[in-house]
Formats: sequence, C-alpha cells, structure tokens
Amino acid sequence: MTLFPRLVLVSCFIWAPLVEAADKKTSKKAPEPVIKAAPVATRPVAAIAERAAVWHTWTDKDGRKVDAQFCGLSGDFITIQTRDGRTYHFKTDILIPEDVAFAKQCLDRSRTNSFSREIIASAAVDVDRLVAAVLTANQQTPNAPATDEEFLRRIYLDATGRIPTAKEADAFLASTAPDKRAKLIDDLVFSPGYSMQMFNWMADLLRVKDTFGKGIPAFTFEDWLKARLAANTPWDKMVAEMVTADGRLCDNGATGFMLFDAEMPLDGVSNLMTTFLGTNMACAQCHDHPLAEWTQKDFYQMAAFFGATDGKDEGVLREVNRLAKADSAVNKAAVRKIAEMNAFRLDDGAKQSLTLPKDYKYKDGKPGDPVAPSLIAWSKSDKSLPAYNVSTKNPAQLRDEFARWLTSPQNPRFATNIANRIWKKAFGLGVIEPVNDIDDLAQASSPELLAHLTFVMKAAKFDLREVQRVIYNSKTYQAAASPTPDLGKAKYLFNGPIVRRLSAEQAWDSLVVTAVGTYADNVLLRRGDDIKVMALPPGKVTMAEVRNAIDRTKKAFAGSGKAGGKKASGGSTMGLANGYEGAKPVSRFSLLLARASELPQPSAETHFLRLWGQGDRLLADSATNDGSVPQVLQMMNGSVGRLVSDPRAEAVMAAEAAKTPEAQVHSLYLSFLARRPTPTELTAATRSLADGLAVTDLAWVLANTREFLFIR
Repeated sequence: MTLFPRLVLVSCFIWAPLVEAADKKTSKKAPEPVIKAAPVATRPVAAIAERAAVWHTWTDKDGRKVDAQFCGLSGDFITIQTRDGRTYHFKTDILIPEDVAFAKQCLDRSRTNSFSREIIASAAVDVDRLVAAVLTANQQTPNAPATDEEFLRRIYLDATGRIPTAKEADAFLASTAPDKRAKLIDDLVFSPGYSMQMFNWMADLLRVKDTFGKGIPAFTFEDWLKARLAANTPWDKMVAEMVTADGRLCDNGATGFMLFDAEMPLDGVSNLMTTFLGTNMACAQCHDHPLAEWTQKDFYQMAAFFGATDGKDEGVLREVNRLAKADSAVNKAAVRKIAEMNAFRLDDGAKQSLTLPKDYKYKDGKPGDPVAPSLIAWSKSDKSLPAYNVSTKNPAQLRDEFARWLTSPQNPRFATNIANRIWKKAFGLGVIEPVNDIDDLAQASSPELLAHLTFVMKAAKFDLREVQRVIYNSKTYQAAASPTPDLGKAKYLFNGPIVRRLSAEQAWDSLVVTAVGTYADNVLLRRGDDIKVMALPPGKVTMAEVRNAIDRTKKAFAGSGKAGGKKASGGSTMGLANGYEGAKPVSRFSLLLARASELPQPSAETHFLRLWGQGDRLLADSATNDGSVPQVLQMMNGSVGRLVSDPRAEAVMAAEAAKTPEAQVHSLYLSFLARRPTPTELTAATRSLADGLAVTDLAWVLANTREFLFIR
C-alpha cells in the first residue's frame, strides 16, 4: 500500500469530534435549569482501616540484602521502596525463593486490606441510584450497558493509560465468568500501568516539569511522585508532604511543587488553591474578585501562611558566584548550575513578612500594612469546624498549620475537589464544572452525587485507587458512551461517560504497546539520584566543594546526553537494580519506546506527545485534546506512522503468526480496537489481503481510524 492511498484514507479523519449529534444545530436559547431529584438515601461506607507499611529485608541470590517496603507485584516484576523514599523495580528471579513467595503474600494482603467487593458494590449502587434519580427527574434515561468490547478498551485506557494487547483482549472477551468485569478492574488498578497513568494525570495537575526556573533539573520531584504513586500513598498525605516540605530540591523531591513558583510566591498560592481546593482566587491577587465573594484582603490573608517561607537562597548564589570569579580555570556554566541547584530550597524564617501591596485601594487596609494569616471559608458555619482551629503564633509553623487545615476531612472543599477531578478522569466531565472553580456546590449537576463521592473519598482515607474502583464498578461508568454534550444548553446528567479523544499520553502509550507489547510497562526511568550529586555539604561554601560537585555531576551524566537515555550512575541499591529499573527501553525510528511517564516531562515541542496535546505544564490542567493537521502528518509520514506498520511491531508479528488471513485480521482488530471484526469488516479485510494488502498496511489503517483515537 503506497502513501498516496494512505493520504486519501486519512484525509477523512482530520479530527472532527466523534459525536453522533455533530450535525445538529446549536440552540441559542438560555440554558434550562436542571430539575432536582427527590432525596435518595445512601448507605454508609465502612472506612478503610489504617494500613501499616510492609517492611522486609529482601535478599538476592548472591546474598546481598536491602530493607524496603513492598509496593507491588506484577508478573515477574516487583516494586519496592527503601526508607529514604527510593523506588526500585526489577525481576523477581534475582530474589531468593522465600522472598518471591513473601511478595505474593504481600500482594494478596494489599488487596484484602482494600475495600471489600461488597463495599465496592454497595457504594457503586448508590452512585447509580443518585444518577438515576436526577435522570428520572429530568425525564431522561441511563444509556444502555456498554458492550464487553467497549468496556474492555475503556477500562484499560482509564485505569492503565493504554489499550489492551490482543492476548489480553482475547482472554477477557472469551471469559464467561459473571464477575469478569470486577476482576479485570482489580487486576488493572493493582498493575504497574495504573501508577504510570496516574503519574501522567497528576503531572498535568501538579505541573510536573523536568526543569524549573532557568533550567534547574527537577528530576527529584518526578522520582518522589512516582515513588509515592508506586506505594499508593493517600492523596491527603501526598499533598501535606508537598506543602510542608523543607530543604533543597536536590535533596528532597517533595519540595518541587512549592519551588515551581519560588520566584513568584503569590502565584504559587493561587495555583495551590486551584489545584487542591478547586478555588479560583487568581483575580483576587490584584483586586477584589468581580465574579465571586473573594476579596484581595482574603487572598493576602491566605498567602500570609507562606509569608515566612523562602524558596531561594540568594546567599548561596552570591557566594558560589564570588568564588567562581576568583578561579579563572573553573567552568562557569557548571558553577552556575551548581549554584542554582543548591539555591532552590524551602525554608521558614522567624518572621511572617507579607504586607498588603503598594497599590492596595480598599478601606479594610492600607498599602504596606502587615497581613495576619487567616483561612477562607465558603459559608458562615465553616469556621466553626475543628479544622479551622489553627495556630498562627509561630511563623515557622504556618505552612504546617495550613496543611493540617487543607488536607483535613473537615475542610469544606479538599475531598470534594479531588473526588470531582477523579470523576472527570473517568467520565470526561466533572459533576461540577469547571473543576478549577467549584466554590458553589449547588451548581453541580447533582449535588447529592457530589456529596456521595466526597463521602466515599473520606471513607477511603483519600486512597484514589479505591475511589476509582467504586466508580469503575458502577453501571453508570459501564454504560454506553454519550455524544459530547453542549453544556451551553444544559448540564450533562451522566447517562454514561462521554465520548473522548485519547489524551496525548494514552495515544502514545497505546501505540507503544502495539510496538513492544507489555514490555513497556516495566521500563521505569529514575533520574533524581543523578541530581543529588550536585548537593553541596551544609555549612560554609568552599571552592573545593564546588569543584567536587562539578566532578560528581560530570560522572553522573557521562554518556547520558540523550533525553531519556540510559543513566550512567544507575541508581542501584545493594545490587538489586541497575540502570533503568526493570526493563531497558527499545529505540526504533529515533523514538524511545517507553511509556509517556518515563519520557521527558513534558516532551519536546516536536515530539508526538506535545503535538497531540500534552500540556506545557506552565499551568495546571494545560493538556488539550484539540486536533491538528500535524497530528495527521505524524501518523501518515512520520516516525510514528512507520512504527505502527513496522514488521517488528508486536501487534504485526502476532498477526503474521496467525495461520489464516481471517485469523490475521482478528488479531489486528484485537490489538488496535480491542474487538473482533464484524462479518462485513472481516470480508473486506481478507479480500484486501488476498489482493496484496500487507498485514503491516492493515495495522496502519486501523491505527488511523477514529475508533482507535477515541474512547467510547
């Protein structure tokens, strides 16, 4: 098949949204109010018991030992985390048999300590009852149940960030077990792919970037986040660790979130409020909010909780640069990098120094007045909650007090914000939109549903995996998808999930799995250890220590000029892991075939991921699903197009191994669309193969269909 027919084929796929109602004319009448349903009683959800970390001394076959926490087990690969927060992923065949058996016991125990099947089913039924009540009140009905094929592809993409392989798809579709959907959900949320897709989702939310400021590497932040996800750390604990983190970025990765805005601290407070509370106070940074009740004074009083926090040590910068000027032989660029790396740090002083701005114009204060820390409230009764009982006497503890309020189950918005975001992750829309401005909960499509999801989040102790298990097991999630709704006409009431184009990361990871199979799930990139060698020892800075740091950095990055390439230092722990943790990435057509979570964050502007909408991470939620001609060209003539139709691709080789043309077509449809071909499709495809169409060309055709590019 030549490129010219490919051009004709793809020209019909230049990304018009896949919606059945696309041709309907848009109504200009005012949005109609949603009719509220009668109250629906929900049943209590038993809270998850506190889980103690499972620590163990792991021993390899050479007798070397390491003390680490069990994180996960998938197939032949185990994930463990040491006490200093480093996560390692490797084949179990290097462990002694007793430790392999112990890892399997840990996996069984981790599932047992989660919500029981009965609790999951009960909470999911209440989701369905609440949704059905609103639909009935508005004279609508739920969508029909999704087919097994639709559910299979949807759950793989939502829970692991990629499509299933032909083998995985065939196994599920062939199963006659009545609970096969529930079993698949559990298998997927306990797999390595779950952590990878959660990283992609959180990276867009938390603005994860390889570099901050003037090119300062932030790999330690990425490693920290991956380690916490691998250990399934609850959301409230992760957020508290980020908000209260102390020290340098090169030592403590948790500082990365706050240090992103080290040189614009007020912007940092605004971003924090949007990210963790769904509260948009950005306008109040400069003046009273024109569309909400927040005043400029409110904003500054919140920001005062960070008024004693410094994010950049100018003294280190000056001293290192002074020493460098006196030494003409030293590499000035390397010195600047060392200086900047050690200057980025979080530290709390003894004084809260934030004052009202010089142009402050309201009657409740004067320009330059000191600001007393005070928490915002969404209703008059909020401040009577115990969570608001914080101390503002000690400036050095203000961040800790703020974090205690922020992550408290009694905080009026913290649990609701993340529950709403997790719902949008599964359905394509939040119960209340936009997700970054949820101040008025009465504006939700179903306030009762939002309250139930908030309750489940608290009962799960902010375990995002457990909340997603509830959502995925609901009939509402497992219903057929709806066309993209026109929110200008009415709120969407969740007859089912909406049709969505794959995110950039989902599209990339799905194409990678067709090329190298599940191998990619075991390729983990960790670069933070290389950054830690830049750290200068505490105390007075000397030129000798600066030179030592430069030498350590050269050794760490020797031979790693390629972004995402093999690390020179390896980050090994007692011989249990070397180089890339787990498997080593495959490279084809100048593409590193690792999952999106294991590539530069974000990727280069010319990379597939960026062209397909990966966010620039300058703002939270910056990813898009917009279509473009460059996307078509990449699939048609670029390296990605060649990758899809490569004879070495796993999907192609699996099809080539089939004994008949019909079996080859079946294999490719399972690989790319997670379903078997219809009789009409099978006839057309086998006829084309008989006429000379190559299996590689059929793979290319399927990868360029709308069905491949959308979640239904």
